[in-house]
Amino acid sequence: MSFSLFLRGFLVAIAIFAVVTYFLTQSIWTTVINTIICAALIQIGYVIGILWMVARTKARPADDAHEERADTSGLDPAASKKPGRIGNIPGSRHP
Repeated sequence: MSFSLFLRGFLVAIAIFAVVTYFLTQSIWTTVINTIICAALIQIGYVIGILWMVARTKARPADDAHEERADTSGLDPAASKKPGRIGNIPGSRHP
């Protein structure tokens, strides 16, 4: 989830929470305090969720990641290792 989507949803949720809390309590101070607590809990949950997703990803060795990039980029790995050569790029006119 991108940050802009999270921020939009966060602000909408906080606004709805604040309106509902005000109608239930009829107190502006209780609404402000409860809304700040709710915002903090949402932020803590967001950070925990991001850390959980990062912890789930498998770390790849650097060599495997480099080989995968070279294979999927369409470059000839042998030609691209020569100094001054950019390799065989599809659609290019370089000799």
